[in-house]
Amino acid sequence: MASERMEKAAKKVEIAANVAIIVVALAAVLFFFKSYRTNRTELHPQISTGTKFALKDVNWQGSGKSVVLALSTTCHYCTESAGFYRELVQQCQKQHVHTIAVLPQSLNDAQAYLNSQGVSVDEVRQGSFPELKISGTPTLLLLDNQGIVKRVWLGKLPGDKEKEVLAELASQGS
Repeated sequence: MASERMEKAAKKVEIAANVAIIVVALAAVLFFFKSYRTNRTELHPQISTGTKFALKDVNWQGSGKSVVLALSTTCHYCTESAGFYRELVQQCQKQHVHTIAVLPQSLNDAQAYLNSQGVSVDEVRQGSFPELKISGTPTLLLLDNQGIVKRVWLGKLPGDKEKEVLAELASQGS
């Protein structure tokens, strides 16, 4: 009888311990997930529409609007999208839209990369993506004559999104 009570008590302790382990494990997973998402957002803030783009020494008033291409020489999506960027830059030139490429690499490396891809923008700038709130490459920005972000496109764009960019550029007028 006493051994039976001890077995029941041991079983209850075992169940309670298992439940406690599961609760602690779930709490740890939630803590780390929340911590990861918070740190990721703080390390990689994303630029959003309605904000002023923080690229220094640019005369935004020189054009009715501007297109910024945030690229990297090490980004294979940027390289794969070069054909679209050539088309985009041609469209911008026709509409007198200022084009700026911003890369984290040196100006010499950035210009050599753009030349190798046949992408001829009006300006090439070296910039720190975290400071500019660029969270990934490629990123395309459409800005007004005050440097305010009107549209943002992130990543390699499928064909319908490329058409959307060109249509948005055309609809904004010059």
